[in-house]
Amino acid sequence: MATQTLLVGLLVLCGAASAASACQKTASPLLDDNFRNADPGWGQPDNVAAFTPQGLVLTPPVSGSAYRWNAGFTLAHNDWCVEVVNPARLPSPADEETVGSVGVLFWGQDLQNFYTATITLDGNAEIDRLNRGAWQVVVPPASASAIKIAPAAVNEIEVVTAGNRAAFYVNGALVTEISGRAPQNGGSPGIYGESGPNGTSWVFRRARLY
Repeated sequence: MATQTLLVGLLVLCGAASAASACQKTASPLLDDNFRNADPGWGQPDNVAAFTPQGLVLTPPVSGSAYRWNAGFTLAHNDWCVEVVNPARLPSPADEETVGSVGVLFWGQDLQNFYTATITLDGNAEIDRLNRGAWQVVVPPASASAIKIAPAAVNEIEVVTAGNRAAFYVNGALVTEISGRAPQNGGSPGIYGESGPNGTSWVFRRARLY
């Protein structure tokens, strides 16, 4: 978890499109966004989040973090599944310290309260919680063999919620399940990323909510 968090989430606010999806659900999405004509719930683009033909490019501050959420939707009993592209050039080693982590935001209540399910490019996955502005580890980093660590590889990161239960998947493989404290309406879904000391940009090329 990066020590510096950029709390700029907007209160208004997974392969190629032809590739098979590993999302647990596949039919009738409530939201299916490739960000070329981004859903207005993501808010306006800025120097942290830009909408491009390749997807939503999230560029956290150096050694910091950033996120965006979409307050037009909730995660009470839903499947939140995003595709994110690894940077094309990676340092050696490529880990949380040098590159940062990336994933989804869920059970978002406000700027000080949400959960993240993230991966790092040394093959680890974890779940954390921002609780009243303080980070708490929910599931410590652990190896997840489904994570694709190669430069420019695409990972599908997914959380399926049901009340206070959430299941975390990477590329269709179950990583872990938790019991937590979901907001009454399930909270808002979002994306989350961190940056290494030399800067990192993450391309979220598709986001689907079922």
